Amino acid sequence: MSQALIRHLRLFCASPNVPPVRQQDGVLAVAGVLERAGRARLLLVDMERWGRNPGASVTNAVDQLAPAAHRYLIGGFGIALADTQIVELDGSGAFDLVCGLGDGCGLSHRPLCGADRGVRHRSREAFIAATGAMGHAMLQRAEAVGKGEWAGVEG
Repeated sequence: MSQALIRHLRLFCASPNVPPVRQQDGVLAVAGVLERAGRARLLLVDMERWGRNPGASVTNAVDQLAPAAHRYLIGGFGIALADTQIVELDGSGAFDLVCGLGDGCGLSHRPLCGADRGVRHRSREAFIAATGAMGHAMLQRAEAVGKGEWAGVEG
């Protein structure tokens, strides 16, 4: 399997109805892309996990945040938003799968379930079980950025 490219971007969303602004705290978007496989994952993290969240939460503004994060981080690879697995990590540490139900009502949140019955739903372990090494790398990036340890440029 090819190596995953991990990218991140901070997005500020003043309200659920306005387009997000780049490079300001509010929500951290972390993308994992396997370009050769045409697969991508997008993790949207409320920055309140690290005491840094002046913007609207992922839950409230997901219809604005997911397309913007996808466009900036994944769009250039030719992978459609519909072909991207999107997961929210909220301030309480719970992981939810974000998906469209095809009903025209926008994106919806569903509890992320682990493939193994011994894994607690919505947990870090469920996320890693569902996403493998790419998900683990995405979480490491999110935690480093959130704690201010990432010295690199966004993207």
